[in-house]
Amino acid sequence: MTVLRKIVDTIAWSTISGKMTSLLLLLIVGIPLCILVTGEELGRIELYNTLGAWAILGLIATWPLSRVLSYLIALRPIQELNGLCVGMQNGNFTPFEECPPEPSNQDELQKLRHNLFWMGHVIGRRQCELQTTTNKLEEAQRQNRSSLDYAEVIQKAFLPPADGFTDLFSDFFLLWEQRDGVGGDAYWRKETANGFFVAVIDCTGHGVPGAFMTLIVHSLLDGIDIQAYEKNPAGVLSAMNVAIKKAFHSDTKNERPDDGMDCTLLYVDNKRNSMFFAGARNYLFVRRPDGSIEDYKGDRKGVGNEHTPTDAVFTNHEIEIETGTRIYMLTDGFIDQIGEERRLPFGRKLFRNFIAQDYASFEEQREQLRLLFIRYQGTEKRRDDLLVLGAEL
Repeated sequence: MTVLRKIVDTIAWSTISGKMTSLLLLLIVGIPLCILVTGEELGRIELYNTLGAWAILGLIATWPLSRVLSYLIALRPIQELNGLCVGMQNGNFTPFEECPPEPSNQDELQKLRHNLFWMGHVIGRRQCELQTTTNKLEEAQRQNRSSLDYAEVIQKAFLPPADGFTDLFSDFFLLWEQRDGVGGDAYWRKETANGFFVAVIDCTGHGVPGAFMTLIVHSLLDGIDIQAYEKNPAGVLSAMNVAIKKAFHSDTKNERPDDGMDCTLLYVDNKRNSMFFAGARNYLFVRRPDGSIEDYKGDRKGVGNEHTPTDAVFTNHEIEIETGTRIYMLTDGFIDQIGEERRLPFGRKLFRNFIAQDYASFEEQREQLRLLFIRYQGTEKRRDDLLVLGAEL
């Protein structure tokens, strides 16, 4: 069986043109010539009969012989090549670990086989390299995800607990979703002798850089003598502007990142008859007990940014309040989100329309706001971190 296979392989991988030429010469010329040479002692009639019998036998054997020759010469090698291609498609590159030598003749089928082996060899090697790279990327991604998870724990631990707002407001909700697990949106609160401050902060950056900025901003806010700024949130923003610039050494000529924050900062006195708002590129929405809505716009400059002067002054807005007044503080990640078929920002108008509606509780309002945002976003990519604080005074 082994000898037969070697013979068949030899036949299958000799040149196609040579095989066909040899067979045609053998069948058409060689055998009749042999009959004529060896048939000298035969009579003319017997010779004619012999040649006629050969011709008839040739016609009868043409079809099965052509099938056998087609299989040996072309179909068997092609089936082998197809089998190798199917194996390559299924990821089996073992036959291609070593390439055959260059073909010794100009047989196109043999050259095709050689080229196929080279292609399989190259693809198999590249696949191994790709698999190695993929494994490294998966390990790096796993470590990065683990680092982000731990960074999220650190950021949440650094921020004040959300349930602390219960002591400040009659009711509230906090919708806080960082785009990358951790990010640059944060909230802050601090009580004073006669009231309390509460802020919604949007720091420069996303992910880990943004989270680092929130930690820096919180440390700087806690380092300010907040008691000296009662009823003066604008003074707090001015003090933070100076503190952030000093923290990043912006007084030097060296280049520095344009780090800073946008902020909605509110001071509420204990008597609950007025509050003071100051903002840096952020808004405050106020809903009165009668259902009317007002929005207050902060100054058009950031806190600590490169283009904000060190001696920048922010504006205080005194706002009268009464029992049942609701406030909504948010970062721009909500109103700037692109969505729906027109791919337009969510916008302040849609947000105003939402808070104008009545809900059974703040928790229900939070959930409906989250669902509204998801529906509006649709298939669009999340553009920014998300933070909305709603509360009733």
